[in-house]
Amino acid sequence: MTDLLTNPRDHEVFRLKRDPGTCEVTVESNITLGDYETITHPKDWALLTEWAKPLEGKTVVFLNPTMEGGGVAMMRPPVVHLLNQLGVNAHWYVMEHTQNPSDGDPFVFTKQMHNILQRKTAERITPEGIALHRRWADEENGPVLERQETIRNADFIVIDDPQPAPLIGRLRRANPEAKFIWRNHIDTDGSLMADPKMPQGQVASYLLDECEVRSVDAVITHPVRAFVHPDLNGKTYFSPATLETFDNLNRHLTELEIIAGIEFINAEIVEKNKQLLAAGRTDDIQPLLSLDPDRQRITLIARFDPSKGMDKAMKMGVLTRQKMRAAGVPEDQLPEVVIVGNGSVDDPDGPGIFEEMLRVRRKQDPKEMEGIIIMRLTHNYDAMNALMRRSHVLMQTSIAEGLETRVSDAIMHGKPVVVSNRGGMKTQVVEGKSGIILDYDKESYDLDRGAEFMSGLLMEPKVYKAMADSTKEQAETFNSREFTTTANVVRWLRIFKNLLVEAEADKIWTMSEMAAVESSVGKQQLVAA
Repeated sequence: MTDLLTNPRDHEVFRLKRDPGTCEVTVESNITLGDYETITHPKDWALLTEWAKPLEGKTVVFLNPTMEGGGVAMMRPPVVHLLNQLGVNAHWYVMEHTQNPSDGDPFVFTKQMHNILQRKTAERITPEGIALHRRWADEENGPVLERQETIRNADFIVIDDPQPAPLIGRLRRANPEAKFIWRNHIDTDGSLMADPKMPQGQVASYLLDECEVRSVDAVITHPVRAFVHPDLNGKTYFSPATLETFDNLNRHLTELEIIAGIEFINAEIVEKNKQLLAAGRTDDIQPLLSLDPDRQRITLIARFDPSKGMDKAMKMGVLTRQKMRAAGVPEDQLPEVVIVGNGSVDDPDGPGIFEEMLRVRRKQDPKEMEGIIIMRLTHNYDAMNALMRRSHVLMQTSIAEGLETRVSDAIMHGKPVVVSNRGGMKTQVVEGKSGIILDYDKESYDLDRGAEFMSGLLMEPKVYKAMADSTKEQAETFNSREFTTTANVVRWLRIFKNLLVEAEADKIWTMSEMAAVESSVGKQQLVAA
């Protein structure tokens, strides 16, 4: 168990190894096609295997800037693995970090674009930032990537998010026959992006024209029409982010593994407390997570990012504790409020947001501070899994969000969720059946309703059990069908298949809709024959 905590990636279900000479990441796993078939709806499995047939032997390349920390890095290993199991030659390349850090950090610029597009800042991108981005992506990474025979001969090249976008022109010249796909993973506003006077329009113009995103053959966003740039609507598909049922975030854990995961987090807290104590910051010393399996806990798991609304999660958690205290719940039985997350190499905002959350915690009443735990963790998916299993309710209080797979993870764990109505999270939650959706259009952000919901669940075991049972039912009938790797790969296969025959893009994304369309097309073909 100590070895698991010391070297968590060596024991992961999807084992990754990156070749710095080629930038390719190899994915190894013991998960088989048979394993996926056992957890997949029969109609969906039929689509998966049928749509894979015309793509057997085709080569797909995925390109992004990091193999750890963000949603793309979590989704990519199982997608690559399952595609390869189906006979598609899937490859994953992760860009090299900048060779000249003294010239500036390109991730500062790309995160600035991210924050502008998500309306979290009124800043504008600068010529200096653009030059830094293009120098890192195109001049530093481009020569290595364009030499790779797999890329030069690929049938499909997928570019994830703005970071690799400057490579589109170079890679298209290296492989003019490939179909290029650009994936937008964040919460964007199409109307603002279409206005060149707006900061979002400036970023969009840079990406579409200077980085040549406008030239790609297909664009993918989460299933929210407001995310789509009007100029790209005709080539845009919908495909939500998905979880992986077998990975270390969702796999079954033994009781000993759950305890080990909680102890891992506590060890990180202890280490951070030593640093804070040495700096004289006694007010920021964190309590440890309780090892009592019955201790109530409300949790937010996310990157420390300005869009995640972590201050609102803390406020809602404190409101929940206050309501329960007012109802007579003893102090030692009030829920822990836990806000944790990993960092990501392409996200320089993390340390600053962590410090901001410590500042918000310091402003709370001392008796509330003792129930609030904030920690920015080193990578360990098993620990996150354990924390979800030891939580009663999961929060996602983002003020802008493409789609949050931790919401899907929580539901798959049978944990009710409280989420904001921002971005794509509305598609993941069935109001009243797997949790509630807060109305962020209200001045109060609807936090009191969220606290009322959580306190009601935590004070009434029968009410909590009914909601947890309902959440599990939604996981089985809805989330496991729409927000898992199998569905993700079905959508990829459909897009690849459509590009080969130059079919028009559409916004169909649910498994039932895709099955219906396939059935309709099949009937039409039979009639024509």
